[in-house]
Amino acid sequence: MAKINVLDSSVFNLISAGEVVERPSSVVKELVENSIDAGATSITVEIKDGGITYISITDNGCGIDKENMRIAFLPHATSKLAKAEDLDNVATLGFRGEALASVSAVAQVTMTSKTAEDEIGNFITLSAGKVVEEGKKAIAQSTSITVENLFFNTPVRKKFLKKPKQEEANVTAIMIQLALANPEIRFKYIADGKVVFQTNGGLEEAVFAVYNNEVANALLPFDETYDNYRIYGYVGTAEVAKHNRNFQTTIINGRVISNNAVSTAVSQAYGNKLMTRSYPVFILNIVMPFDDVDVNVHPTKTDVRFADSHKVFSCVYKAVLSTLAKQEQSLFLGKTKDVERDVKENLEKPKEIKVKVNIADDKSQNFLNQPNADIFEAIDKDNNIEKKEYQALLDKQKQIVEQMRYKKDLPKAEIKVGDSAGVNYTKPQVAVKPDFAVQSDLLDMIDEQLESEFKVVGQIFNTYLIVESQGIVHFIDQHACHERLIYDRLLQEVNSSNVGVQYMLVPFVLDCNNSQYEYISAIKDNLKELGFDIEEFGGLSFKVNSVPHLLNDINLAVFFDSLFSDRQSAVALKNADLIRDKLAQKACKSAIKAGAQLNNDQIKQLLSSMEEGVPLQCPHGRPAVFSYSRRDFDKLFKRII
Repeated sequence: MAKINVLDSSVFNLISAGEVVERPSSVVKELVENSIDAGATSITVEIKDGGITYISITDNGCGIDKENMRIAFLPHATSKLAKAEDLDNVATLGFRGEALASVSAVAQVTMTSKTAEDEIGNFITLSAGKVVEEGKKAIAQSTSITVENLFFNTPVRKKFLKKPKQEEANVTAIMIQLALANPEIRFKYIADGKVVFQTNGGLEEAVFAVYNNEVANALLPFDETYDNYRIYGYVGTAEVAKHNRNFQTTIINGRVISNNAVSTAVSQAYGNKLMTRSYPVFILNIVMPFDDVDVNVHPTKTDVRFADSHKVFSCVYKAVLSTLAKQEQSLFLGKTKDVERDVKENLEKPKEIKVKVNIADDKSQNFLNQPNADIFEAIDKDNNIEKKEYQALLDKQKQIVEQMRYKKDLPKAEIKVGDSAGVNYTKPQVAVKPDFAVQSDLLDMIDEQLESEFKVVGQIFNTYLIVESQGIVHFIDQHACHERLIYDRLLQEVNSSNVGVQYMLVPFVLDCNNSQYEYISAIKDNLKELGFDIEEFGGLSFKVNSVPHLLNDINLAVFFDSLFSDRQSAVALKNADLIRDKLAQKACKSAIKAGAQLNNDQIKQLLSSMEEGVPLQCPHGRPAVFSYSRRDFDKLFKRII
């Protein structure tokens, strides 16, 4: 048997450093957290060459006296814990006592500090974990730690560092998170002699200091409380979503962490508001009882374990979802509810209407003489878009037009005539030629009201609609906005629990492993409300007897694979969230396609049917509308500068 050796401190400190000190950003994180625990209200961080050659942390905290300086650099030396029970209520950022020992083992470190009780400050210098110099130094009450030549004695570790600019980016990311997690502290961050950012107190001020104005202005504040959990911070709109997670900050009781349950809850709340492989911007603070979270599960304290992860998931999901729901916007065009009410009143109440007879121009005459001209041709075969009251009114007006068109000899006397719908009109006193266009005052009223809401300019590339409304020109993706309209209706049907069921001739057998079996068991009732009839089929299997009629062409194997790949707390998710992607796919197949040619009347009918406004995004998060003002065009054509 091989001999068992007890490792020397010079060896196990290097091993410990490998877990705690991965790169310069790790050093910055550990030392800044120590400054925060020391009660600092102002912290300055300076690095050179990405922190590889030089790191300096200076704070105005309580300081450390001479007697404790040497002890602070010993392994597992900490002022935060005294007994095992203290681990159940860790309220500080640092508590393991590994940071200073690990950093000093792989670098040259100098600490200078003065407490309120000391008449003069003290300093100590270590190299590769050994004290090389110590003495007195005149300074104000503060603590300053300088770390130079990181990994100078471990060349293999140094070889795996990135280039200085990449290491600087990693330090910057850590500093942003620390500033956002501790907005009450004034931070100053300097890289290669240049001030990267500086904060002066307050979360909003910190957000604008560390992010550009585009991102900062697109953040939505929220503050929710569920039982003894407080969830607050900011979430970004879909427009500022990023292609990585660098703009995501999760804070648990003041500690910056990375936790999959929390980030998944945020992503689930965004749903289809984001495009594929896009990540939302958020600053999420969770304040919860200390004994509900275990921070002692990772050497660098970057992850935590929750006593009730389902509750955390649910609280985060609901807080973000409600915030995004309040921000949901649409572009309101077309027949508003007031116009619809006016039209309905004119339909129900008999009204005397005068018919205007005018000589039509060649264009109008040609349009009216088309034998089967259908002003508002149905776009949707299921008549989802068509409004019955509005269409009935148009049909009635067309009937009047047709009657008047072929009347060659009009009476000279003014006579009131009632039609079968109870609407009276007055014929003119003079005879006119048969070539004329006829419109009722009611039709005029409708057109005027609609035109006051928006003006259809046309269509380009058989894909994009151009609409002018209140001095703004809107470019609308016809497929995206129609797709969202259908998707919202499908979603409404699901949420109203009126989903029909399609029974299968041959049931689908779902074979699961242990975790998948538990997950399906947890959401089985949710799936049943959606139309999935699922029952146990022995062992770790389920039998699926029916599917929602909305998804009668669903591939169940692919559907359940997608559920398993992104499963989280079933309690927090709405039923619609479980089949959201499938509904989006169905809406995409049913919507008007790019390349479909629409005339202006069809465009007007499509847009007027959207009572809740034209959606700004399709179900997949792709933009559906871009808007430009007259000023934008004037600037484009250099009319104004």
